[in-house]
Amino acid sequence: MTVKLVSLVATGPDKPEARVNFRDPAMLVRGPSDTGKSYIRDCLWYLLGGDKLPKKIPEAFGYDLLTLKLEVDDGSYEVRRAHSGGDSTLVKLASGEDGTPTTEVLEEEIGDFLVRHAGAAGKQLLRSRSKRGLVTGGDLRHWCLLSQPTMISEDATAGPVANATQRVAAFHMFLTGTDDSAVELVKTSKELDRLAGQILGVEEVLRRVRADLPQNATKGAVADALERVDVALNAMTSHYEARASALKGVRDEILKKSAEVQAAERERSHCLSMIERFNLLDAKYKSDSERLGATWEGVAMFQALEEVSCPLCGTSAQAQVDPRQLRSGAQDGYRRALKAELDKIVVLQEGLALALARERNRAARMTQMVESLRAELSELEATEKARVNETRYEFSGDPKSLAVRRSALSEQLAKFDEEAQLVAEHARLTNAKKQKKIPLSRNVGAAAAEVAALAKHYLHAWGFTSIESVLLDTDTCDLVLDGRARLDFGAGKRAIFLAALTIAVMEHAVAKEYPHLGFVVIDSPLKSYADPKSKEQRDVAVSTVTDRFYAWLAQWRGPGQLVILENQEIKDDSKTLLDPLEFVGDGDEDGRRGFYPGVQKAAGGFTP
Repeated sequence: MTVKLVSLVATGPDKPEARVNFRDPAMLVRGPSDTGKSYIRDCLWYLLGGDKLPKKIPEAFGYDLLTLKLEVDDGSYEVRRAHSGGDSTLVKLASGEDGTPTTEVLEEEIGDFLVRHAGAAGKQLLRSRSKRGLVTGGDLRHWCLLSQPTMISEDATAGPVANATQRVAAFHMFLTGTDDSAVELVKTSKELDRLAGQILGVEEVLRRVRADLPQNATKGAVADALERVDVALNAMTSHYEARASALKGVRDEILKKSAEVQAAERERSHCLSMIERFNLLDAKYKSDSERLGATWEGVAMFQALEEVSCPLCGTSAQAQVDPRQLRSGAQDGYRRALKAELDKIVVLQEGLALALARERNRAARMTQMVESLRAELSELEATEKARVNETRYEFSGDPKSLAVRRSALSEQLAKFDEEAQLVAEHARLTNAKKQKKIPLSRNVGAAAAEVAALAKHYLHAWGFTSIESVLLDTDTCDLVLDGRARLDFGAGKRAIFLAALTIAVMEHAVAKEYPHLGFVVIDSPLKSYADPKSKEQRDVAVSTVTDRFYAWLAQWRGPGQLVILENQEIKDDSKTLLDPLEFVGDGDEDGRRGFYPGVQKAAGGFTP
């Protein structure tokens, strides 16, 4: 998974298009100073997520949009960003069914896009010894887009100290393909302060717990006392369970017999209630008989009386009452009705006497049954009492006091356990607060030797055949040549040696399919070495280095894409092979003047 540069385009209203088409695997952009070579590198840095705006050169006036076309495994994309700043826009390029070009604006950030297609998605790098983070686009740009000041700089290749740790981590990721997810982090000052606060908190709780513990008591003694209390409580429990088991049968019989007594008493009460009701009914029957007898006698007396007129007014009896009532047959009818009613009451009294006798017999029987059942219940209760007395066992303490004692001992034992936990936690926090200053030493295996061998091969191809030993110092991410660090050489050699290192790392990473963008852009690797004003000792002639470098670049077949921005002249045979993009500047030569198709005037303006 790599990214390939395709084209860089600057556009603006009513302005001619400024375009650079990048070739793969090698591309040379050559021309004198101030023609826009470094500007190309700055635009690439800006479009690939950098914050620094390209330089405000006069030729850029009127241009408002930069567009970079990229190719990756899943197709072509464009990155668009305004000259004046702001966020970049990532666009996927495709073709419709009819072949019409289509575009799709993506929400993905350009940095995330680069990381994903460089094969570094999900990998973590150290930001410092106490912080880790995901690979960013800046980690990749730093090692793939080298500016002219970087080439001759006397600073470490990792750059400023603020970003050095993560840049070194990215360099090692290129070498080995592994990240820093397994590296143990060093605690920050905030974490150490937090641990110190936790230690103070644990110590305070520990003092409070120890204040609640009995003096001169040990955990073992408390545990033994608790065990003895448990033995006594278990003995009491076993005793009570044995007694309950022995009494269970008797108590079940008592419950059963009590239920029978209650049922018999309810039956007897019912019988007595029925007898009382029957007695009331018998009294009613007697009252009715007496009433009917009196009526009988009244009718007989009426019949025996003579009919006389009213002693007051002399009105005859026939004139005062219904004559039908005075007929003898009417009184006889009354007497027959009374007799029939009396006969009915006699029959009812006979039936009532039988029922009353039956209920009295039943009540007597139920009374006898209740007395019998009560006697049996008393027997069972006596048996229960006897068995309770038989199983009585004397203990030195009562269950309540033992339970209270057990609760107190359990609390003390829990305090001892809490003390042990707090002591262990205090020790853990104390050990965590102590951190050893162990230097970080990543194991790159044979990768360092492989990259150094590639760099040596390039340098020999470029004419530095006198170099016998090339080593890669993985701590400084730089080369050591014949026992001498790269930064100890002059500016010209520093630039050339850094170019060799950068290309070697790219070839190694891409060949091994390790994370890498898959291209490098190097600004002016030869310029400082060829500077006629330089007093640097040159072991190899400038022309030799230049010619051999261009010849080597013309033969470059990868892996990886090389884009070289350079001032030095190129021989015709190498030019034929490389077909460089050449800027002619402000001279009289025919050709492209620079990145922007305008000619700079002496006054600082430009002519289209």
